[in-house]
Amino acid sequence: MSIMEKAQELGDAIVESQEFSEMKTAEEAMEADEAAQEILQEFQTKQRKAQMAQRNGQQISDELKKELQGIQAKMQQNEHVKEYMEAQQKFGKVMQTVNQVISAAIQGEECGPDCEAGCC
Repeated sequence: MSIMEKAQELGDAIVESQEFSEMKTAEEAMEADEAAQEILQEFQTKQRKAQMAQRNGQQISDELKKELQGIQAKMQQNEHVKEYMEAQQKFGKVMQTVNQVISAAIQGEECGPDCEAGCC
């Protein structure tokens, strides 16, 4: 089996994982929630403003920091946004573990399926 075939197989397995499925379900629920979309849009707008300031060598104002914190609190209060963020975090851990296993294999180390136990 070629490397690309194995990569495709890995990609398919990731898409079939419970973590990916939960993330997609949570994403769809969040996208269907108008309040969640408004919160996310507000957050993205403020985040872009903060990034622009940083790119221009400016400090992010205390006011903007407080606004971002307030929006993040709203995000945690919205059930759909909160569930999506949690699902995204779980999926991120899966991808991190996959990367650790691949890195270990490249470095010639043994790493079993329980990579989080510290074998990587």
